[in-house]
Amino acid sequence: MIRPISEKDYVGLTLIEADVQASADGYEIRVVEEDGVSKMLDMDAKSNRLNLRLRNNIVTAAYTG
Repeated sequence: MIRPISEKDYVGLTLIEADVQASADGYEIRVVEEDGVSKMLDMDAKSNRLNLRLRNNIVTAAYTG
């Protein structure tokens, strides 16, 4: 079951911590930006996917889609 989340739930976590938390919340993760470099992504939207932006392996932003 997917639990509603807030960006604040993930900001400040390491990638591994965010992955563990996302699994517990019912989400899969995708890194969309790392250290200011955007990743090449497909354009499909998934309600159970959590997109993460990282800086030095720390989540700076998280959003669903």
